[in-house]
Amino acid sequence: MIGGVLMTAFLLWFAVNSQQNARPVAQALLQGLALSLRQAIENLAARDPSYKTLADFRYRDIAYFALIDRSGRIRFHQNPELAGEIVADDRYLPAFSAAALVENRIRLGTGEEAYECHLLLHLPGETLVLRLVLHTWQADQIMNRARTGAIILLTVTASAWVLGFLLFRLLKRDARRREQMARQEQMARLGELGAVLAHEVRTPLAGIKGYAQLLGERITDERSRGFAALIAQEAVRLEGLVNDLLDYARRDEPGDGCTLLDEELLRNVWNMVSNRADVQTVTLELSILSGAQVSCRPERLRQLLTNLFSNALQAISAEGTVRVAVTEARKMVTLTVRDSGAGFTEESIQRAFDPFFTTRPRGSGLGLAVCRKIAEECGGRISAANADGGGAVITLLLPACCERNKS
Repeated sequence: MIGGVLMTAFLLWFAVNSQQNARPVAQALLQGLALSLRQAIENLAARDPSYKTLADFRYRDIAYFALIDRSGRIRFHQNPELAGEIVADDRYLPAFSAAALVENRIRLGTGEEAYECHLLLHLPGETLVLRLVLHTWQADQIMNRARTGAIILLTVTASAWVLGFLLFRLLKRDARRREQMARQEQMARLGELGAVLAHEVRTPLAGIKGYAQLLGERITDERSRGFAALIAQEAVRLEGLVNDLLDYARRDEPGDGCTLLDEELLRNVWNMVSNRADVQTVTLELSILSGAQVSCRPERLRQLLTNLFSNALQAISAEGTVRVAVTEARKMVTLTVRDSGAGFTEESIQRAFDPFFTTRPRGSGLGLAVCRKIAEECGGRISAANADGGGAVITLLLPACCERNKS
């Protein structure tokens, strides 16, 4: 990127510099031509004081020329009718006192811009001023070529940047496609693993849990009952891990439904999660103007909310608050869940939605991964960040329901 910027700066400097240098080159060309023509005209006028030979002098770049004396009388003009007239301007006067040629730009009667210069002619017995008016075709060609070169250079530079930007977009899109394919491949492997777990683990795990609970009811020894309760507790935890893995590997279309995301749904899910976690010291604050319908099936939306609320509760060690806000704009519904916990570490923000990544000793690391999977399959997205006032904030965007938009 830095190399491209430096190369672009150099090309811009080169184009501007070439354009600026073309003007003095064109001016020098006109000056050199004027001096050469002056020498030729002076030689002809010196050999023929009647100036008859000057009447036959022609050159393609000469618009016209005339000889003027100190009184302003035209001693010779290519238009014979003007010979003997007094010039109506005094542009020739500085030439009598100037050591170099006196030049300027004039506009002819045809509307053409021409180059005019006044030069001294030292003839036998007198000194006259040569008023020489030249066409600027050759000089204009130099300017036009420089201008065209600069335009071509700038066009090529701009085209290179456009092509580079498009190539960058294509490479970025290809990287996203490869990442998505890798994720799909990972999900496929997890799906196969989940199917094996469902068949080989779920059934015996349910038996272990049931027998452990039955033993806990029949054993009278307190120590043995504690061991049975521990077995049942670990079986429940493993059962939850299997369910999380199956949820992550599930292949369905959660976005083909339409669910009302309102205060009732949020409070129902919150009550279920908080009661199950046996948390009575964490309060829920809702900020929702009205219900918003989202493109997500009801059971998948409840699962998504359950994971978000559980994650927020686990981030709060003692008393705290979970703030939930729902807004809608531009056919997208935004749900933010902010807790009063310690917030994310830098690594956690980068890997919060990676499968099996967790900072908790007994966590599965699939809660937020399942949330991202559901959100993306519904056509939305999810992100994690630290709030300004402390704590973590999860932002979920889901498309508004098509049925509502049509109504």
